[in-house]
Amino acid sequence: MRHGTMCAFDALIVARRIALLDLPVLGSTRQGTTVMEGLLSDAIAAYAHLRSLLEAVPPEQRTGLVVSNSWGLYSPRWDFPPGHPGNYSDNRAHPFNLAVAALENAGADILFAAGNCGRDCPDGRCGFPDRPINGANSHPRVLSVAGVDTRGVRVGYSSQGPGRLSQRKPDIATCTHFEGSQVLGPDTPDSGTSAACPVAAGVVAAVRTRLSPQELPPARMRTLLRRTANDAGVAGFDFDHGYGIINTAAIVEALRQRSKHNARA
Repeated sequence: MRHGTMCAFDALIVARRIALLDLPVLGSTRQGTTVMEGLLSDAIAAYAHLRSLLEAVPPEQRTGLVVSNSWGLYSPRWDFPPGHPGNYSDNRAHPFNLAVAALENAGADILFAAGNCGRDCPDGRCGFPDRPINGANSHPRVLSVAGVDTRGVRVGYSSQGPGRLSQRKPDIATCTHFEGSQVLGPDTPDSGTSAACPVAAGVVAAVRTRLSPQELPPARMRTLLRRTANDAGVAGFDFDHGYGIINTAAIVEALRQRSKHNARA
C-alpha cells in the first residue's frame, strides 16, 4: 500500500534504527485515482492487538511503542450525529476513543495527523463546516500534528483547531510537502498531514531509543515536544501550528539538561 510505504519512509528519515509494525486500517484501490477506505472496527482491532503486544511485556521492560496514524474522518456524513451513542467525532466514550486512551495508558506514544481540511486549500472530501480536527485526531492523549513546508510556512490544507475532543489542537507542526519516498511518482512530493505525522513519529521514536516510557511517560513526551517547539504564527499556542514547529535540536538540549540534572540528584 503506497500510503503506508510513504509513512514508513518518512518516519525512517529521523529514526533509522527502529522496528516497523504495519497494521493497515485503510484499504486502497486504483481506478484512475487512489481510493482509501476503512472501518473504525478495523482500527479498534488494531489497537487491541497493539495493547496485547505491550501488555505481554512487564511494564519495567517496555522500551516504547510509537503509533503513527495518518488517517481521519473527513465528513460528518460518515458519522452518527452528535449525541447518538455511535457518534465518533465528538464522543470521548466511543469505543475507539476509549481504545486510544487505554493504549496510551499502557505506555504507547500515539500521534495523529491533524487532517487536510485547512481553510486555505481543503481536500475535496472535507465536509465539516468547522472544527475539522475530530475524533481521535483531536484526542487529549495524542499528539495531533499539523503541516508546514520546508521553509516553516503552514501548508494551506493543514487543518486548524479547535479540536472536537480537546480544544487545543493541533499540538505541533512538522514538515510535509517534501521530496521523500516518491511512491506517488518521481515528481510528486510526500504531502498532506499524512506525511507530517510520521516525521513527528520518527522524532518520538528517536527519543524512545534513549528513554523508556517509565523514564519519560507519554504525557511528558508530549509536553517535551510542545515546550521545545519553535513558536510560529501568533505568540504561544495558536490553532494553525499548535505550540509551534518541532525542534529536534531543542529536544536534544532539553534531554541533555535533564540527564545532567538527574546525574546531580
